[in-house]
Amino acid sequence: MNDEMKTEIEKSAQYIEMSVEDATKKFQSICEENNVETTADLAKGLWRNYVAQFRRQKKVTASNGGSSTGGLVKAAFGFFVSLEAPRDMMSWNRNKAKEEYLRDNDKALEEGFVAVATENALGKWVISRYHKNEYQEKIVSNLPEGAEELEDGTMIIPLDSQVTYMSGSTNKNYGKPLPLEQFRRSGLFYGSIDDGEKKLYNFSYKNQPAIDFAPNCFEWVYFACIPSEDGSAIYGMTKTTLNSLVKHSDTNPEADNYEDVSGFDFEQCLVDNLSSHLVPLVEVDRAHIQRQTLPSKERFIVTDGTVCNMNMSPTSNGNRIINITDLNAEFDYDGDSNMTTCWIPNHLTIDFGIGSSIIVIGRTSQRIVDGEADPVTINVAGLYVVQRTGSPVEVDEIVEENLDWF
Repeated sequence: MNDEMKTEIEKSAQYIEMSVEDATKKFQSICEENNVETTADLAKGLWRNYVAQFRRQKKVTASNGGSSTGGLVKAAFGFFVSLEAPRDMMSWNRNKAKEEYLRDNDKALEEGFVAVATENALGKWVISRYHKNEYQEKIVSNLPEGAEELEDGTMIIPLDSQVTYMSGSTNKNYGKPLPLEQFRRSGLFYGSIDDGEKKLYNFSYKNQPAIDFAPNCFEWVYFACIPSEDGSAIYGMTKTTLNSLVKHSDTNPEADNYEDVSGFDFEQCLVDNLSSHLVPLVEVDRAHIQRQTLPSKERFIVTDGTVCNMNMSPTSNGNRIINITDLNAEFDYDGDSNMTTCWIPNHLTIDFGIGSSIIVIGRTSQRIVDGEADPVTINVAGLYVVQRTGSPVEVDEIVEENLDWF
């Protein structure tokens, strides 16, 4: 370590509540974990990131006085069992509004699914809608971003028609134009809120911060969130949740909020908390049929298998493909159901190879082509490596030949 780095550590040690000696040891361990020389410029960047994350975590804890007293935002500690890829929730809502209008124009207008825009002689737009059963008109200069022109030339504006949420609270956006798009990330979180009892929570987070929020599943983290009134769910809050995300591995062991989780049994946690979702790999097809009538958030399964094939070339939506099999089950060489295809979204880390034993959490799906059902596949939202073997086969970047060099 050079003198410049020693000075850097001496200046920052006080901010992470460490002695210079302990801070130096922590710096060296960070370099070892990342296979970086202590004299490299990257080493300084890694150290500054560690200090910044530590200070962010302190702010999260301090925002509620280090306890559960007062404030809407609470401090969460735990890990994500599953975390789905962000989905555009407005796409479904907008299509529904459009379909309602095409099915019955007047009914869709009266029930508040859409507003209709008509251009007048002055180039202005006359907006017609029903709001709380009352017909209203308004003249505006510009249409909202979500306005859509139909094939017959009619201009409609899909509206938020939900008066109240399932929780009973009032929807403040009722009657307003639906956004052109709104991404939401959902998941399942196991942990505690403000040092409370550890349990499972449904997680939901929307807009751009949700897209950027992508902690690894089964990795202990801290972040700020808003719990639901019934204590069954937690929600991300604007950029606060994203900016407050800190890995437990980057937390000072001497800090007041540090918890030793080195002996935690992830597999037993899944058995204890998700027993109704545990499905042997050989019964995935049956489970797919049985769970079709369940609510979407209850439709996921937890299963395990051995990786027998991998395709790291991303599909059009960024998924990688892993095939898993049950080595303890009898192999049917005449059948096509011995391996199960798993679609792995790009935010989940694949740091293992063929032969590894893994647990996957996700929803099953099945395509019907020409009346014939394809084998059931799994859209993975969570992944835990039980036994790691090898490393993934990397995909070489395609380099086009430059034949015009002379």
